[in-house]
Amino acid sequence: MKFKKSIVFFIIVLSPMFFFGQIKLSKEIQSSKIAQSEENSLYFIDFWATWCGPCIHASKYLESLQKQFPNDFYIVSLTQESPEVINRFMEKHKTGLAVAIDYQGETFTNNNISSLPYGVLYNAKGLKLWEGHAADLKDYNIREFLRNNKTKVSLSSFFKVHKYEEAVKEKVAEVKKDFTYIQNNDIESESTEIQVYDKANFLEIKGSLQDILSYSLKSYKEQIKLPDHLNKYYEMRFKKGSKEFYNQEKFILRALKLKKENEEKRGDVILLDVKIPNFWDTKQIDWGEDNPKYLIGDSDIKADNVTLGDVSYKLANLLEIPVLFLNSEIDEELHDWQIHYKYFKLMYSNFNDYGINIEKKRSVYIEHVYKSK
Repeated sequence: MKFKKSIVFFIIVLSPMFFFGQIKLSKEIQSSKIAQSEENSLYFIDFWATWCGPCIHASKYLESLQKQFPNDFYIVSLTQESPEVINRFMEKHKTGLAVAIDYQGETFTNNNISSLPYGVLYNAKGLKLWEGHAADLKDYNIREFLRNNKTKVSLSSFFKVHKYEEAVKEKVAEVKKDFTYIQNNDIESESTEIQVYDKANFLEIKGSLQDILSYSLKSYKEQIKLPDHLNKYYEMRFKKGSKEFYNQEKFILRALKLKKENEEKRGDVILLDVKIPNFWDTKQIDWGEDNPKYLIGDSDIKADNVTLGDVSYKLANLLEIPVLFLNSEIDEELHDWQIHYKYFKLMYSNFNDYGINIEKKRSVYIEHVYKSK
């Protein structure tokens, strides 16, 4: 079974009942070698990554499910990695499932994917029927959904494909100004998660002002306080190497005519104390260029080429608690990381391996309060 040429050339004609391109792809790597139907009642999206061990086991399980239901049911394994990474991986790990790329992360974002492996089952009308750990979808679930969902739609109607080459060209786009921003009033600030695109010569951040300031300061989101009327959705770009890139908060406040006051609060915090650094270099994990910097699993953070400050930012917002450093100077070099966060004892052990002492205690921390000038 293959995706039709109408997908390859992006000529898609949809029936009125169906959303235009319910699932967006950047590139098809492999069509299904098992599924036999061009038109299907059910479509399952398997969100995965080559560096996610449990995803590989889930993929084997899904392959067996696809063999049980070769008709009316179609599985696509979707990743955010580059074709080069996927092709190298598939040389060693063969699969009969369809494999595709969500290069710009739009489908991952639309489905709020925060941990892997994860799967979402749709019917032909684009209605979400089931979601959860991919291995938790059982054959009896599929049989029941097939009995209750008779409408079919073709592959070329269900998937909308954007050219991968277009996405690649974006990373070398010229950035003429050191800092640019737009406010998008069509998007509610609370309706979407922050999106960060680390390109070759610029950093692009999309999200609510609270989220953007949290990212810029590498702080817990709830340490950022501002009135609702200021918390709009923005898209911002910082040219790498510029003073704006290294002083993001300063230039955001200047552009939006805001002022800040710091207020001391007392509460539970996680305190990091770098004793004798034993950090990984950047060769321990290599997901290639223009791939996600993080894999956030149910219990671990894996990161490729990020700073300790970036890791603390992720940790703070996962655990919903301020993360502070005992030393004022934070290492800003890039490293690879693998940190457990679900159980404190394991997290303590992980950080100790990196030469960092970690402690949870009550302490004073800063809230950043923003107002209009």
